[in-house]
Amino acid sequence: MIRISRMADYALLVVLKMCNREELITLDSLCELTTLTLPTVRKLMRALTHSNLVESVRGPHGGYRLSGKADQISIAQVIESIDGPIALTECVKVDGGDCELADTCGLKGNWNIVNRLISNALHNVTLEAMMQDPLDIKRLRSELISIAN
Repeated sequence: MIRISRMADYALLVVLKMCNREELITLDSLCELTTLTLPTVRKLMRALTHSNLVESVRGPHGGYRLSGKADQISIAQVIESIDGPIALTECVKVDGGDCELADTCGLKGNWNIVNRLISNALHNVTLEAMMQDPLDIKRLRSELISIAN
C-alpha cells in the first residue's frame, strides 16, 4: 500500500490553513484551526521551518507564515519536508535503500520510472490547486502526459 505518513498529511493540513494569510499565525491558532495538539503542530512547524517552507518570526507579536505563495509550493515539497524524498520502494531511495533482493529482482528500472511519475505528479500539484474543490484533474492529467513522453 502506498501511503503518505500521518505527519505529512497533518503538515499539508497545517500549510493549507496558512495559505492566503498576510498576517502571522500562532501555534495556538493553528491548533484551533486544525484540531491538532500543540506538540504535533510544534513538531510540524519545526520541520517546515527547517525546510524553508515556513518562516518563523519571534517575539511577542511573532508567529509563522508561508515562505512563498500557495501557487509556488507543491504538496511534494511539504511531504518531503516531513517524510524525506519520495520513494515507493527501497530500491528507489536516494541512498540505494536496503533491499535484500536487489541483485536478483530486476524491477529497479521500472520502479524508478513509476516513482518518478508519482513524484512528478505530486510536484505538479500546488497548495493552491489543493484548495480547489474539486482538484483540476484535466490540468494535472495533461502535465502527467507530458512528463511520461
